[in-house]
Amino acid sequence: MSSKHLQLSPFQKEKLEYYFRFLAPDENENLDKNSINRLMDKILDFTGWDEESPVAREFQEVHEAFFEQLFEKAQEDDGTAGKVTLDNWLSMWSGLLPGVMAMHNLPVWLRLMPQLLFKIVDRRRQKFLTANDLEIFYKEMVHLDPDQAHEVALKAYDHMTDGGKYTLNEDSYEQLFANFLIGRTPYGPGRYIFGCFEHVVRPFQLIAPAPEEDSDLVMEVRKPISGRRPSRPL
Repeated sequence: MSSKHLQLSPFQKEKLEYYFRFLAPDENENLDKNSINRLMDKILDFTGWDEESPVAREFQEVHEAFFEQLFEKAQEDDGTAGKVTLDNWLSMWSGLLPGVMAMHNLPVWLRLMPQLLFKIVDRRRQKFLTANDLEIFYKEMVHLDPDQAHEVALKAYDHMTDGGKYTLNEDSYEQLFANFLIGRTPYGPGRYIFGCFEHVVRPFQLIAPAPEEDSDLVMEVRKPISGRRPSRPL
């Protein structure tokens, strides 16, 4: 992968690649001028939104601005017009994310993304999400197989709501999306935005347990010969 992406951690690159796949690349794995139409068809089919409804029009306008930024960045990177490769995509995020602490640090068009994504997942329009909502989204939009979608959705909902303590509403979803973008390691619930990050997260062990006295790992400490001082370190 290009050295232009050194600002991104390996886990960020992995997450952002899933986001890239969500945006309907062509058969050559590039975003092109028709990606917005393919994406809109997919969204309208999933949500049942009318094409002329306010939410559908907002989604299209925001993503048209998003794609325009992507095409401009790709042309700056390598002179390519009307096409965005995965390399171009990661290069854009490598320039956007360093130093970002929250969604308000990002461009306006990008701050609208989690709100729109929430509305897609919340196709029942209840203003909160359940594990079943996540499961359907993972299965139909991310294309996880049904058993995996069910298993991941239960785990995701548990992490996203801190074991059911909090409602998964638009405000909390925006924070999760920020964690999805900004988080450099797989230790945050934002990794479940697209349901595809099943890394084993082990607790940190800061201090190794002391070895048993009869362990082979115990080193014998030799005392200095009586009457002599130990040599001083140089």
